[in-house]
Amino acid sequence: MDQSKRLRPGPGWRSFANQAVFQHESGIRIHVYGLAGVEKDVLLNGKLWPESRMLDWFIRVNGGNRRRGVMAWALSRLNTRKG
Repeated sequence: MDQSKRLRPGPGWRSFANQAVFQHESGIRIHVYGLAGVEKDVLLNGKLWPESRMLDWFIRVNGGNRRRGVMAWALSRLNTRKG
């Protein structure tokens, strides 16, 4: 499956610092409330429009699980930023 179309977060995530922050092996760091650091100085806020709509969709696709939804959303945003 093409990684840009992935709807589940998949492997490569580990807890970082506490129970609410996770880091992917690609370098993305997320907070389960909807923040994603995709590059050194780029922070995406999933609570602001239009990102909030996309984040809510990923949470629904992942069965209402916020953590998995934020992880999948952050990976999708990384893929769209890289081209």
